[in-house]
Amino acid sequence: MERERILAASRAEAAQLAGQRLSEVTPSRRDFAQYVDTQKQDLAVIARIGALPGWSIAQLVAHARACDDADVAALAVVTGAAGRPLADLAAVADGTTAPILRDDLIVSPSQLYHTRLHGADAATFPAADIDGAALHALVSVASSLHMASVVEVLTAADLAAVLDLPHALIGLRCLDANGRLDLARTLSLAHQVPAQRTLICLAEVRSSAECARLRGACDAVVVGEALAASDDVAAVLQELLAG
Repeated sequence: MERERILAASRAEAAQLAGQRLSEVTPSRRDFAQYVDTQKQDLAVIARIGALPGWSIAQLVAHARACDDADVAALAVVTGAAGRPLADLAAVADGTTAPILRDDLIVSPSQLYHTRLHGADAATFPAADIDGAALHALVSVASSLHMASVVEVLTAADLAAVLDLPHALIGLRCLDANGRLDLARTLSLAHQVPAQRTLICLAEVRSSAECARLRGACDAVVVGEALAASDDVAAVLQELLAG
């Protein structure tokens, strides 16, 4: 499965980085959490960058800039087995002003430091695949770097673990058998989240109807294919959010 492949690559990266000396890591200055937190009064859009194969680095950065110019709340750069190398994330971070989420599954503090070195302002941690102590440690390290922690939630059990982490953002990734957004499961979990917690739909949104259903339940949604398929990012965003 795709998820298992992503996790295997992430764990291999963590093993490779273990024990390596890193140069000084500077804290993030772009507040990802602030930009995506709408208090459920609106729906912020996080543009997913780098999931489509075949794009050159110049195309990738140009698309990221177009999304940035269209005032998306943040950019989620796909890395690892499902996306791009960290050098490409760094290029996007250098060429844009929006906060950057490393769109991967981070399992170790060494990866988190490495992620920040390449310009990310937030990272995603898989609650289903690391124990509670490790999750607490990752959130603590992220906080020390002024990075946002987006904890991926697949089930109600994952959600219970994340609710014990008051400073973590909750990322719902509910997929159907075809790997697309499972709207019913997403809304079911969303209704179990306290209103004051920041909630992101990590499963990609593709239509204005999906956005309309998620408005008021989530603070932010991730959009990738719909933006990458158009030369007019602003028009696509306007259409998606019109419902």
